[in-house]
Amino acid sequence: MSNSFSTAIVILTWNDWKNTICALESILQSNYNNYDIILVDNNSYHNHLSKIKDWSLNKVFNNDINLKKFTKKKNIKIINTKKNSIIFNKNKKNIYLIKNKKNIGLTAGLNIGYNFALKNKYKYIFRVDNDIILEKKTLKNLLQLVENKKEIAAVSPKINHGYLINTVWWYNFKMTWFYLKFQKTMNLNKYRITDNSDLRGIINTDSICGCCSLYRSSSLLKSGLGDEDFFYGPEDIELSYRLSKFGLLKSNLNSKAFHKIARSSAISGLQVRKYNEIKGFLTLIKKIGSRSDKIVGYTYFFFRIFYYLLLIKKKNGKETFKGYTKACYDFFKI
Repeated sequence: MSNSFSTAIVILTWNDWKNTICALESILQSNYNNYDIILVDNNSYHNHLSKIKDWSLNKVFNNDINLKKFTKKKNIKIINTKKNSIIFNKNKKNIYLIKNKKNIGLTAGLNIGYNFALKNKYKYIFRVDNDIILEKKTLKNLLQLVENKKEIAAVSPKINHGYLINTVWWYNFKMTWFYLKFQKTMNLNKYRITDNSDLRGIINTDSICGCCSLYRSSSLLKSGLGDEDFFYGPEDIELSYRLSKFGLLKSNLNSKAFHKIARSSAISGLQVRKYNEIKGFLTLIKKIGSRSDKIVGYTYFFFRIFYYLLLIKKKNGKETFKGYTKACYDFFKI
């Protein structure tokens, strides 16, 4: 395959420099060369960016690069001077840093990177979460598939658990009848299996996996990008719902990545994480749910408050209860 495809790899990072560097290292080892990395920082602590900058100093081969112009917004700052930029150049690979002035959430943060890529006319956009490790051939395999099949809007690889090597965290998603009605956790129907030896081939899926997804830029633009009503959560399912109107969604089981799972969200604490998860899923029901999804789903979430009340004296029970009830209150309040 010719390395002629212009690809933007968008990574959102927030106070998790160790995993971010691991993700960047795995990308730089790819057997595909023609890409740029757009690193969007959601207002991390100074130490976070300092660690990444220290790492980048060992990677710089040529600083004579100018960051392409990007329309500035009030809430972001683009670091574009040689002194402050994270810039890496080797075999046409560049790393650009966009620093948000506040934590605007996962979806809004990613949209900053997507807009940068679209404005600069990258043909493909590859979202990689900062706790993902790619195999050397992953990006090339995904690009080959999308380039050869023009009807594909987006594709994800098989996602293995980052710490349980033989455990598959995601390989397919089917929007079953009960999914929007009786969802207990954010990942209820993201299949987990131990034996992955038979997972091969390319299959249709109802949703690509948000943590590692390759989009055809034209399809992502038509879809309207990520819905910023989701701070984070099942934003990938809602985006897939819109993307499917502009092309097929595929899971390429011949390629894989490793996911360390919710590293950045864990930093924010259990109460905040539970709040965003629950509010995110209620928002998903509102956005794409049928009438029965709304009636049954909302009722289920309301009565589940009493379940969490029973757990309040157990370990982390109070924090979980607070996050859950605040999410329900904020969502349902008039």
